[in-house]
Amino acid sequence: MNPIWPCFHDPAYRPTHLERLDIHWKANLRMLRFPRDLGLFTVISLIPLLLLLLVAEWFPGPFQSGTATPRAPWVELESIVPAFVLLVLVFLVLQHLAFVTAMNLTYLHHVRAVLRDRGIPLCEQCGQLLSPDRPESACPECGHRRLATTLIDLDSPKNGEPLGHPSQDAAANHPQNGIRR
Repeated sequence: MNPIWPCFHDPAYRPTHLERLDIHWKANLRMLRFPRDLGLFTVISLIPLLLLLLVAEWFPGPFQSGTATPRAPWVELESIVPAFVLLVLVFLVLQHLAFVTAMNLTYLHHVRAVLRDRGIPLCEQCGQLLSPDRPESACPECGHRRLATTLIDLDSPKNGEPLGHPSQDAAANHPQNGIRR
């Protein structure tokens, strides 16, 4: 996991600017169909704000107005400005780290799914480009192997078996139901 910015795909794959916009547009639309990912992204992104509120609660001094004399209001600012600048910088770093973590956990796999849908063979784990001749082989970078069986393969009828789960067919043909297929 790169703490600076997520690695969506292998740097050797260089889409044009319009292709990148299209990929991320489709990945965003795909992510909107997964409420769990949206919720997790939101929660992780709000953690630095909650930390800021806790700091304001535990150390109220820099956040409260003091009693400066009318002749020297800058005296109060001289003591608060360094603490405030440091707090803002720490908050921005934490917010960036939370955002990158949220992207890595919730958004990255949507981008890679869109790229795979476009026919670009890449590893689901690390985004490494795979050989187009052998996309089922293990990733040369991380060793991840793509699953050969999909849910569609599991539901497809084989050797004359009925489509669906065997318990569904048995329940449908049960004499107590009165309905026979």
